[in-house]
Amino acid sequence: MHLNEALPRWDRRERHHVLCDAPPAAVMRAAETVTWREAPIFYGLVAMMSLGRPRFSADQPVLDTFVGSGFSVLARTEDEIVVGGIERFSRKRPVIGLESPDVSSFRTFDEPGCVKIGFNFRFMDGRLTTETRVIATDARSRRLFSLYWIVIRPGSGLIRHVWLRAIRRRTRLFHSQSLTRCNPA
Repeated sequence: MHLNEALPRWDRRERHHVLCDAPPAAVMRAAETVTWREAPIFYGLVAMMSLGRPRFSADQPVLDTFVGSGFSVLARTEDEIVVGGIERFSRKRPVIGLESPDVSSFRTFDEPGCVKIGFNFRFMDGRLTTETRVIATDARSRRLFSLYWIVIRPGSGLIRHVWLRAIRRRTRLFHSQSLTRCNPA
């Protein structure tokens, strides 16, 4: 699992899953293309946090929004997508971009005052999982993030469930379309 390579240790972690009866290609394609419109609770929470004015279209893929806001796809295989981002505890420079966004540079980043956030979608044996891991680069950041985690943890779990269910619905759509093309009535 590439998430283990990117963040072998963590301060906080959260895991969720749904069952999907489809080929890996359909599941992973759905994970990459599911839109905010397909996850309305997630979209609503983000809209609420941005005072009712989200800066993206409801038809934009959720994953693209993360990548467009400073996160990077660190690894992509036929059964896993790993995304990572680094944030400072400062409003002046909230997200740090890596010069070469890959698993190795993400893992070795250690500038004080930051948290590294990694998450994945992985499909194996009919189960789509997502895991989020967060590690702070110093003690002060770890304390600050621990307080923040207490506040966001319930919403974070809800978001993951909504996102996974939207992916499963889109997977069913992709899979049924491919079956229709392969087996005309």
